[in-house]
Amino acid sequence: MARSLPICPQIDTAALTRIPGVSLDMLFLVVLQALAVIFLAKFLHLFLRRYNQPSAVSQILAGVAVGGMGLRNAIVHVDVDDVEDMYGGYIAAARVVYMFLVGLDLDLGALRNATRRCAALAYATVAASLLVAAVVSSGMYGSMMHSPVKTPELLAATLMLALTNTSSITVARVAGELNLTASENGRLVVAAAIITNLICVVGDGLLSSTTLAREKMSQDMYRGSPQIRKGFLALAVAGVAVWRVRPMVTRINRRNAGQHHVRGRDLATILLAIWFISSFQQLLGFDGMPTSLALGMAFPREGPAARTVADALVAPVNGVVLPFYFATIGMRLDYNSMSGAIIVPGMLLTLLGLVGKAVGAAAASSYLNIPVSEALRYSVLLNVKGHVDTMNMKFAKSEGVWAEQALYAMIIGNLISTILAGPAAAAVLRREKEEYRTRHQAVESLGPEQELRMLACAHGAHAAPGILSLVELLVSAPHEQPAVPVLHFFEVPRDRSTGTRTPYHQRTRDDDKGGPDAVTQMNRVVDVFSRATGVYFRQVDVVSLGAAKDAAAFCRATEDAHAGLVLLPCYKEQRFDGKMACRLEERWKLNAEVLARAPCTVGLLVDRPYRHSGTSFQTPIGIAPESGRTLVHPCSDRTVTHVIAAVFVGGPDDREAVSLACRLAEHPTIGLTVFRFVKRSTYDTVTSSASRAYAGAGDELDIEFQEGDVDERFLWRFYERYASRELALYVEKVVESPADVVETLEGMAGMFSLVVVGRGGRQPAELMAGLERWAEAGSEIGPVAEILASNESLEMGSVLVMQQHTVALTPTSS
Repeated sequence: MARSLPICPQIDTAALTRIPGVSLDMLFLVVLQALAVIFLAKFLHLFLRRYNQPSAVSQILAGVAVGGMGLRNAIVHVDVDDVEDMYGGYIAAARVVYMFLVGLDLDLGALRNATRRCAALAYATVAASLLVAAVVSSGMYGSMMHSPVKTPELLAATLMLALTNTSSITVARVAGELNLTASENGRLVVAAAIITNLICVVGDGLLSSTTLAREKMSQDMYRGSPQIRKGFLALAVAGVAVWRVRPMVTRINRRNAGQHHVRGRDLATILLAIWFISSFQQLLGFDGMPTSLALGMAFPREGPAARTVADALVAPVNGVVLPFYFATIGMRLDYNSMSGAIIVPGMLLTLLGLVGKAVGAAAASSYLNIPVSEALRYSVLLNVKGHVDTMNMKFAKSEGVWAEQALYAMIIGNLISTILAGPAAAAVLRREKEEYRTRHQAVESLGPEQELRMLACAHGAHAAPGILSLVELLVSAPHEQPAVPVLHFFEVPRDRSTGTRTPYHQRTRDDDKGGPDAVTQMNRVVDVFSRATGVYFRQVDVVSLGAAKDAAAFCRATEDAHAGLVLLPCYKEQRFDGKMACRLEERWKLNAEVLARAPCTVGLLVDRPYRHSGTSFQTPIGIAPESGRTLVHPCSDRTVTHVIAAVFVGGPDDREAVSLACRLAEHPTIGLTVFRFVKRSTYDTVTSSASRAYAGAGDELDIEFQEGDVDERFLWRFYERYASRELALYVEKVVESPADVVETLEGMAGMFSLVVVGRGGRQPAELMAGLERWAEAGSEIGPVAEILASNESLEMGSVLVMQQHTVALTPTSS
């Protein structure tokens, strides 16, 4: 018996494929646009990158080209409002995501150190732009309007915001790609752009809120505007989110302690929380960019959570999101509506913005201590507008401020100002590189209050604590110290299928069970030091490809970081029995290559982690006192954690060693003693700094140094600044024979946890005579350092070998 089937209702397939507000045809064409601009931008950038042009310029030009292909007209056939609706959601989402990454990557310590300079540049350019806009607003009334506005003041206020605003996304992207943020002036421009953008966002919110409030109060005198209440709600939500982001991420880091990345569900929780909070601001009618930036700045840098978020977002954002974001600046143009009535006002808006920024930057140049020409280049970058969506243009048009033609003129002006940022950024980049390469990068030439940019190098987690502890001692104010890159050279593990096994003495406990690799082990050490010291260590992992290629990568990283001092481990390593040996010849070659090619001062650390007495450089200062080991300061009765020494024979390397030791002496846990070697036969004729101090204590002005006696002048300044103030102890050692030098140096065993010496090669010949055996054995580090570094006593402390940077008189071929 046949069974009847129920009648199935007819399904409307068209209704299933219909998305509210967006058709699948439009979605397909938008995806086609995105693919076209990404590939075209890649092709254009192959040519433009030769001239140091940022990729944003290539992406904008690609957007202009793709927009002229007719795809825009295929997507929409109505006025500009629909184009804004089509791209508006994507642009807002891209800004939120990227500004979170900008906040996460910001060097907070460097910004704290330059807060006044950043605020001065931002306030000066904002004030000048506001003044220019207020002056010209009455003259532009007829050209920018198609019908009268409610109040002329509304046009002036909107024009002020339009000319003052700076696209922080574009400036941050351009500066980050060209590595301008490594220099102090580059960070100054980025911070000023962010401050300016935030001022305009707040100003736009206040303008829209107060306008709506006036309309509401005219209807009901006793009830406030809902927009104002939404503003307070948005501010409260943002404040709570920024306050709670650190505890939340810290708990996630603890659950994933010792891992390179957090678990997938933790990553999803973080991303969803950030997206929800930023989107909530936009749902209330406000820009979510300030909240996402604040969340990124409050996000803890140390730990696996920051690494996971960066690794998950950086590649797709830089590869897909940002190219289409910048391309939409050009794709939003309607070529059928282009005319002189639109292009001329657009160029006028760009010119007016440049005038305001240039006047403000030039006025602040004297306070910032930069040339006026540099300030004018910065003003071009600060005039970048990006998208008109950085302000609420829909509100302006609804209020009758902008006509449709005026909005197109604004897009033209934004396009021109963004393209001009490429040549300006390239000029700033050339200036920064030239200044770094021709400047005497020496610790001796820096004052105690000047920032010391450092770069540390390590070959593994075992050697990292000594270097990182030394960096901590060189930092007097951790929260104002610029980020310290840690260049980690590691070898790629060999394939186990080949049968090659790691030697027993190099194997770790986790090798046979798939435990942490070299990068993860280094993560643990860097995270511990970041949490304990407050210094932001930025780990950079580099695959080791041999001494020559590693040295080239090291020098490139040094120039990118604009470092004034690089610290790397010496090829001499201490075994458990105290013997010093060179384990790998590649390390020796790397030291030699770096010493020959480094663009700044180099410090080689001969670390001794197994010494019996004293305190080794293996733990942060905040943890070391827990062991109960304290020493007596050589000049006072206060207790210190480390007692160090500096050896001065003569020459620029020894001056660099004493200068670095003096920076260490600024730390409250350091006690410093400086030993100067003087030959007995010339002791009566040479005028030592100590003799000058005691003999001329009552008449210092009568002391005259011979012209060219750099060492004497240097030691006299050291005595005035440190020895006379009991911050360091000065001792002169009178020697006659090489045996006296060797005996004095070996007598330092058990007295100091660190001895800072110069590499040598430019020291007085009379003091180096008779040390040929040590000079030949330590050709890379010098005879004095070789005597100390080759000492096999377990009482000997670590040795830091310094080489002062010398500026090349003629350019060298790369």
